[in-house]
Amino acid sequence: MPARLVGRLRTGRLVEDEHPRWKTDAMIEVIVVCEGQTEETFVRNVLATPLADRDVIVQPRLITTSPSGKGGALSRDRVVRYLCNTLRERGDVYVTTLFDLHGLKTDFPGRSNAVRLSDPIERAVAIEGTFHQVVVQEAGCRQDRFLPHIQPYEFEALLFADVTQFAAVNSAWQPAVEALKAVRQLAQSPEHINDGQDTHPSARLKKGLPRYQKVLHGSAVAAQIGLDQIRTECRHFGEWLTRIESLQPLRIGE
Repeated sequence: MPARLVGRLRTGRLVEDEHPRWKTDAMIEVIVVCEGQTEETFVRNVLATPLADRDVIVQPRLITTSPSGKGGALSRDRVVRYLCNTLRERGDVYVTTLFDLHGLKTDFPGRSNAVRLSDPIERAVAIEGTFHQVVVQEAGCRQDRFLPHIQPYEFEALLFADVTQFAAVNSAWQPAVEALKAVRQLAQSPEHINDGQDTHPSARLKKGLPRYQKVLHGSAVAAQIGLDQIRTECRHFGEWLTRIESLQPLRIGE
């Protein structure tokens, strides 16, 4: 892949801001609206290049949900308004989300009805269905342009797809690997790891890994694990990635 393309992907610059010469009619653009900097970095550093090899250009955008501008709790009104504005920018671009199931506010579309579901993947799917209906209706866009994704229970669950890779990123974390393996083995999948206040995936990593910084290390560990392993272990994430890979070019007026 041309170095020019890789460089633009890694800087996270938006295609519509510069209309790059390398863009062709066969390329598909997907804006990935991210909950926080960790997810934004993951999209830019881990997802962008392999998807570009499939002619899918992903553009991470961080939704401002706190005064610091660094993400935070996702309220219904702010999220829906942001997504509607994004969908209205251009009609030939897909929009998806990378939001955590853990910590969703009570007013988030579909959350109140989905709470009764014990399986986190079923809960995420139910929320996504309602979320899709609400956003498409309010944005007045084609249904296929919005692909909501809610990650059970949160982004850090993906890193439990192969916890041995924490030691590959930082050798000082080797003593914690066995404990992390035990956490993984007790759960049906990484996406089923408990979402309790002290037992959700990121809380477990913070407790077990000295100096772990999720924005810095999250993408590094994910890259070390590799997308093939992550999508095998994390079914809901894998299905989302497959949907993105299978998208067809959008043309205004069709």
